[in-house]
Amino acid sequence: MRLYSFPKEERLKRQEDFLRILREGRPYSLSKNFVVYIRRGEKRRIGISVSKKVGPAVVRNRIKRLIREVYRLHRPYLSDDAEILVIVKPGENIENINYHKMKDMLLNIWIKAGILRDA
Repeated sequence: MRLYSFPKEERLKRQEDFLRILREGRPYSLSKNFVVYIRRGEKRRIGISVSKKVGPAVVRNRIKRLIREVYRLHRPYLSDDAEILVIVKPGENIENINYHKMKDMLLNIWIKAGILRDA
């Protein structure tokens, strides 16, 4: 497997998985419209949920792409057992967020949660 790939087995897609992480995971937040739930599971996986109230579909898809890209590039430094669920809600300037701001937010949360190894 390539170092910076994003394999299908690391994607959370089923509703049961999302609900389990919401129930058993610990929430981390840097703003009221950006919450990350982290649960220690059997393998490293990520799920992304962006509220339909966040702009049109183009904006929601862009936010999801940014989150996936941050995850993909930092995947080798994340714990092997971290299940991550990122929930984005409508709020101030979330529609205009850029890659660097998204990266800073996610890395701060991952460091706070203790799942980011030395980069």
